Amino acid sequence: MITKMASFKNRLLAPYNGLNVTWYDGWHPALDEALLSLPERETCPHELFRLMIQNPGSTPKRIALVTKQETPLAIIPLRQLGRWNYEVSTWMIPGAMFPAKTENMIPALEALKNEIWVNWRGMENPSPSSRLIRYSITTPLHLIRCSDDYERYWREKHHFKTVRKIRNRCKDFSLIVNSPGSAEWTIRNAADKWRNDPKAVGRGLDDWVVSDWVVAANHLENLGRHYTLMLFDKDIPIGGSTLFVLRNCAVGGLIYRKPEYNWYGVGSRLLDLCISFAAESGFEILDLGGAADYKNHWAPREEEFLLFKLCPEPLFRAKQAANWAREAKEKLINRVRGNRVHPD
Repeated sequence: MITKMASFKNRLLAPYNGLNVTWYDGWHPALDEALLSLPERETCPHELFRLMIQNPGSTPKRIALVTKQETPLAIIPLRQLGRWNYEVSTWMIPGAMFPAKTENMIPALEALKNEIWVNWRGMENPSPSSRLIRYSITTPLHLIRCSDDYERYWREKHHFKTVRKIRNRCKDFSLIVNSPGSAEWTIRNAADKWRNDPKAVGRGLDDWVVSDWVVAANHLENLGRHYTLMLFDKDIPIGGSTLFVLRNCAVGGLIYRKPEYNWYGVGSRLLDLCISFAAESGFEILDLGGAADYKNHWAPREEEFLLFKLCPEPLFRAKQAANWAREAKEKLINRVRGNRVHPD
């Protein structure tokens, strides 16, 4: 019992830990000053971070400045989607998150006293720990090591004949890397496809993220840290695929192809081209992401990324009590209905 009480106390006090949080509804000069003392994330430099926060969208952003004894520890921007809060770069930029030292990220998130979904991908510490993590799920990642004989893997999976057939079908299409407007074309078309697909899982491409994603892609493209491979039928764009740069990896972002070109296998051709582009560009790894069975044909599952939910103890207990009350009510209703005597 003593151990359980101590554990509960630790969870209850975890959001505090001597940290202070100041909330802002928009960018503020105090955030500029704090940003100067915080480390830049490789995939989200301070200039891009500021641009994304200031970029207007369909739902407002809230920005938390987390300090300890007046020393900035983190600036955390949140966007609300339904009843959930997400860090603004969620689903967009692998290895981005918010400006903070890695060891301060979880304590800063805990200090917000909000229920928050966190996409932990491409981070230096692959296994974050928090007493307030209530739910977590790992998703396998399909990785191609560019120096390996990946075509041999395709042969072993009986996929190479399909690749050759699609290469032949698409031989008259031309490839252009980072053609003007190609990133936005791919992102917005992929977003529209996902929103209109009843089989689509997740809310990663809802309105609230698309405009920020375009800002991030265009900014990183100018820094040589984002690529869009686009296929053209003469001068008509028919498909595009985006890649982020994370250390020695090219990380797959979004892929879109026009439905009228499905017979040609444009989506598969774009994957094939992304692989050869990554190898020719000197990347060690191409990360194809996860959560799609077709990727098993292209690359083995080698790593995982983590999605988890943080929830402060008082809110978690209140939600538990509400769920118990709802279940008790449903059981009572079912019991009363079951005891009714129905006429023959």
